[in-house]
Amino acid sequence: MATGREGTESGRGTPAPASRLSTSALLVLIWLVAGSAALLLFWGSKLTFLLDDWEFLVYRPGFTAHAVFDPHGENIVVAPVLIYKALLATFGMSSAFPYRVVATLLFLASAVLLFVLLRRRVGQWPALAATAVVLFLGAAWEDLLWPFQVNYFGAMAAGLGMLLALERRSRRGDGVACLLLSLSVVFSSLGLTFIVGAAVEVLTRSDRWRRLWIVAIPVAIYLAWYLGWGHTAESALSLSNVGKTPAFVFNSLTASLASLLGLASPWLGLEDGSDLGWLRLLGGLALLAFAWRVYVLRGGSRWLWILVALALSFWVLAGLNQMEGREPNASRYQYVGAVFVLLVAAELLRGVELRRGATILVGAVAACAVASNIQALHSAYDHFYHPISQLEKADLGAVEIARDTVEPGFVLETDIADTGFVHIEAGPYLLARDEYGSPAYTPAEIAASSVYARFAADKVLFAALRIEAAAGGAKGFPGSTPVATDGGPVTVPATGCVSVAAAGGASPWLRLPPGGVVFRADGPASAVQMRRFSTGRVPITLTEEVPAGLVVRVPIPVDRSRTPWKLALRTAGTTVACGLEAGA
Repeated sequence: MATGREGTESGRGTPAPASRLSTSALLVLIWLVAGSAALLLFWGSKLTFLLDDWEFLVYRPGFTAHAVFDPHGENIVVAPVLIYKALLATFGMSSAFPYRVVATLLFLASAVLLFVLLRRRVGQWPALAATAVVLFLGAAWEDLLWPFQVNYFGAMAAGLGMLLALERRSRRGDGVACLLLSLSVVFSSLGLTFIVGAAVEVLTRSDRWRRLWIVAIPVAIYLAWYLGWGHTAESALSLSNVGKTPAFVFNSLTASLASLLGLASPWLGLEDGSDLGWLRLLGGLALLAFAWRVYVLRGGSRWLWILVALALSFWVLAGLNQMEGREPNASRYQYVGAVFVLLVAAELLRGVELRRGATILVGAVAACAVASNIQALHSAYDHFYHPISQLEKADLGAVEIARDTVEPGFVLETDIADTGFVHIEAGPYLLARDEYGSPAYTPAEIAASSVYARFAADKVLFAALRIEAAAGGAKGFPGSTPVATDGGPVTVPATGCVSVAAAGGASPWLRLPPGGVVFRADGPASAVQMRRFSTGRVPITLTEEVPAGLVVRVPIPVDRSRTPWKLALRTAGTTVACGLEAGA
């Protein structure tokens, strides 16, 4: 598979010379980058904001120090906050697409920089094969489809650029490295990983003390942030996590290898790596191959240990802060882990020239991995992110419909919104919406959305409007008009009453006037149900039981949709219903 010609890189870490990039390789790289961009932006154009996006959009108003420097979780996020604020000021928040464009561009930049680093070590075609897998890394769908991951992409692009600058071994290269390392740090705490790598590079050279400033300045930036704001950050650090970190590191290596080979599931949540199963063999074989190669290389190059330090520091820091949602094969970790695994593997193979057959085999494996990863990416988009986007748009549209009466502290919690990915309050959201535009569905778009989104909108409206049933006494109703029904909804007039007979153990759906309804059933009702936009799903239960003859009032606050509410009773008798005036 390879000739006997090994790399001649010395322990000083001088990069092996790379031949001129061929036109054909350049064209392939351009096509790969363009294809990844087209795919991610096409799917991304149909998605909205998610989870942490809302903090930057809604809960960090203005340009105060706290808005810019407050930690997010345990992370420094200065650069992402500034990017979001610039995009908000320019494009508003009616669409997540501009944010996705910026995140995608940084992701593509990191992939191109990875290609350059890999090409210097293993040549253009193996580097292209590895870069292709990263460009379509479906196992990392949470990164690739979520604009908030601009924090990872920015930190990674700056960090990889820093490594390239250090390889120049020049004063100017050191200055660029310091600048890029500082930028990496303010994008994300992933920058700490690159600080570790840079520190190993600096401290393993004879002129270490003269070049220590390359690391000292970014460290000072991080410490200044930490002392001013970062010390208030959340932390999952515990003795329990310390003990579990070695297993976390091994499982993370396994997950990264599985992702690169296209073996990872798009549904990556698990506890303690238990779902990895037989895939752990990959991790074990990788460690054996690493040890054998280091033995062959008589300890390996200085750059090998720089890159190993990068990978280990990332996985160790993640292991120390592991918690639910941060498992070893969590989707968000696969992009970073894959990049570091490829860099270490390329350094181990630096200077090994693959024969034509071996190069074709590598390309075939990469093509299979890309195909599997694209399928995983589409599955995550189609079965997870896109449906959640529809739910979120419907939930927010419902809040906007109810904005005249909804409480500012009303929260789109999971049990109300049918999704835990839009946990925001009505008041702050509506303020941001008025200033920056609406990402929500209009009432017409809610009506045309999926059955799940329509049902979610009904639930949010029901809760936001605080619709309740109240006993209205046992008095008789003024003369009602008997209405025959063919199974379709019956309209209750705003003034006046109708009388409808049950069919099949339930009354027909009553189309209510804007102010609501007062009704009475001549027999007991086992349930009273309501719906507005939804059809085909179990409707909302207003009350579980209504005694025969009891008059029940259901006032409905006026809102910003003309779509009427509908009400039905599970009763075998006749129901009399009268309209309520708005505000009654």
